[in-house]
Amino acid sequence: MKLNYRDRVIIGVLLALALLLAGFFLLIKPEIDDNKSLKETRATVQQEKDAVEAKIAEIPEIKQDITDSYNESLGYTENFVDYNSMYASHKVDQYLQDFATEAEVKIISLSVENPEAEALDYYYFKNELPDEDMYAQSDVNGDLAKVHDKNNAESNSLENRNVEDIIQGTYEVTVTTESKEELWKYMQVLEEQKETILIRNVRIIDLDLKERDDREENEDEEEKKPSATFEITLFSVFEMQEPNVEKAN
Repeated sequence: MKLNYRDRVIIGVLLALALLLAGFFLLIKPEIDDNKSLKETRATVQQEKDAVEAKIAEIPEIKQDITDSYNESLGYTENFVDYNSMYASHKVDQYLQDFATEAEVKIISLSVENPEAEALDYYYFKNELPDEDMYAQSDVNGDLAKVHDKNNAESNSLENRNVEDIIQGTYEVTVTTESKEELWKYMQVLEEQKETILIRNVRIIDLDLKERDDREENEDEEEKKPSATFEITLFSVFEMQEPNVEKAN
């Protein structure tokens, strides 16, 4: 079939359009899609970058919070006996010897037990009524119930708190001295020290002093000296290690 000039022009235009469309879909369209995907990825990465930078900006404040928490914990732990002073018998002896030296008494025996973790209960007064039914019947206006609830508000609050564990050990130490005044001083020294020491029991063994008289002194008779046995409990906690806030992960 012989094509005239007009037909050849039309066919040429159609072929050119076909080549343009093929080039668009085969070459340009994938590039456009890739560019769109890259823009979406860039937006996601930018969001992640902003989030990381926000966290980095918070680091100084977090470091300060950690340091403040550590310093605050020291204020609590300094009230307890150092665990290194109570984990072994010779350590307890050394610890108690300081008090004995201050009170001018002599430790003659020490009974030691291994420290253990036990619950630290709260000490509080609970106002219990002998007959709640009678009390309720007498409370015509409801005023007594309000007073009772107010008196027990603190104890109810403490009763519902979680009970924490604490390291404690109970020891019996027997001391002797030249006069009973030193025994009272020893009790006072234990009472006034700043660490958590509880005197559970005191047994006075001998407060009678043998009168010293050179004329009637019997060298074979041992002179009596006042002595007492103290049952005391030491309380301790493990001190928090200082955080290294500059250490890289």
